[in-house]
Amino acid sequence: MAESSELISLPEESITFQTSDAKIILPSQRPIDSRALFAAFLAFLAASGGIYVGLDYLDGDSGMYTHRQFIYAQSGGAPDGSATLTGQILNESGAPVVNHTVATIVESQGKIQYATTDDNGRFIMENLDPGVAILDIYSPDLERLMVNRILLSPPALFEPIGFTHLSLDWPSEAEFSASAEADPDGNAWIDYTVSQQENSTEPYDLTAGAMYDMFGMAFISLGVISMAIASLGIRRKSPGLIRLSAITSFFSMGHLYVSCGLGFFAILLTMFIRSED
Repeated sequence: MAESSELISLPEESITFQTSDAKIILPSQRPIDSRALFAAFLAFLAASGGIYVGLDYLDGDSGMYTHRQFIYAQSGGAPDGSATLTGQILNESGAPVVNHTVATIVESQGKIQYATTDDNGRFIMENLDPGVAILDIYSPDLERLMVNRILLSPPALFEPIGFTHLSLDWPSEAEFSASAEADPDGNAWIDYTVSQQENSTEPYDLTAGAMYDMFGMAFISLGVISMAIASLGIRRKSPGLIRLSAITSFFSMGHLYVSCGLGFFAILLTMFIRSED
């Protein structure tokens, strides 16, 4: 029997490994969501507003709000009789003014309290209403009078009493002669209340202003931190970090309500972005 010269063909084997076009994309290589970029932009704007507010807090005599405006605004909701006034009166040579009568007229109360300066020129009054008050200071012979419009500080945080300490200068005889009003009996007085109200120069406790300076530094710090977190979130393409920057920027903005709205919208926007972290 002759051998067959035909080759027996075997079935082709399937390919076990095959190159595909699939690529592994790391999270850092993924494109950042456009909504995340917009939210980061809003967070930057809001944080800038927070820095502006902080600088405004630090500038006590000008800007959107001054220290005096803050004290006056907070005094509206303060309890009656929760202010204490202490002060010292010195003459032009720096010596204490002794035995002078001090009268405080609180505008909201419509009543007067009296005190007398001691050997150190000091006086104290309690149970006053926070806010605007008129301070009259009489010489012992009642022939000289100085009138000031002052601000009484409300209680701060959880303190029951708001303390106001003022250092005042008693005018010299030359100042009384040059700028004082006088009556037929020769009694003279200097009234600063009109100019103090028009120019917002009422004497107030400087330590109360220092409290607002601390708030200002806090707003500036939060604004800078928010910007740093937003920058890091963009670089890492992290919606979570951008959301955090939006939240911190919202709390940095104080009384700038437009920026508050921007920060709040940035927070809402990040809620619709799926985090790829």
